Amino acid sequence: MFRFVLLTVALAAFLSVTSTNVAFADFERGLELYQRGDVVGAAEEWKADAENGNVVASFLLGHLYKSGNGLMKSDRLAFPYFLQAAQRGHPAAQLETAKYYYFGNEDAEIDQDYVEAGLWFDKAALNFSGEAQYYVGVMHRRGEGVPRDRAEGFRWLLLASNKSYVPAFLELADIYARGDGVVEDAVKAAMHLDLARRFVDPSESEIVSDKQHDLRHFISSEARAEGRLQAELWVRANEQR
Repeated sequence: MFRFVLLTVALAAFLSVTSTNVAFADFERGLELYQRGDVVGAAEEWKADAENGNVVASFLLGHLYKSGNGLMKSDRLAFPYFLQAAQRGHPAAQLETAKYYYFGNEDAEIDQDYVEAGLWFDKAALNFSGEAQYYVGVMHRRGEGVPRDRAEGFRWLLLASNKSYVPAFLELADIYARGDGVVEDAVKAAMHLDLARRFVDPSESEIVSDKQHDLRHFISSEARAEGRLQAELWVRANEQR
């Protein structure tokens, strides 16, 4: 399963940058080796490409080391490849780099640094990453590395929710239910909870159940029913975009 996901990421990334002048001498050969199960051989091919400035190869090497899929699991080895790709404008690598700084990482010897994390989240968010937009929103609302600005944070969370990013739905549900910087609105809280339920990966459905439990006293059965209707209308409207 992981191999299929990585190949999907690799091909999408490859197609997104093939119009540039970056050399891809060994990239396709690496993909062929990876498909045959030779992860070590693929990594060697991609290392040569990464040294020549291939951002996709750098990103994939970061992923392989971070996951430990066929290579030694090591954030210390993964981070430089993510950073290399991020510095050359790869949005997913910018997101990964940001998270290393946001949470800190002992293996990679990176201290928690909200300011540096914010810089990379901003870059990824401007490249339309829903997850990065979510983090930018949360950081503004909490004042992490930036002056606290709940309105600006709310704006970024809405952008992330428009990409159906489930944590953004859950954050907005909490904001509306508690009236945190906005007018309290149980229907909108219920709508975002229902959207989270619809879009969450089944393996992560517990995070939605936990949020529903946390907000159960804020949302009446009538508001919940209206929220389900509003969620259906939201889905239909977004399918037509």
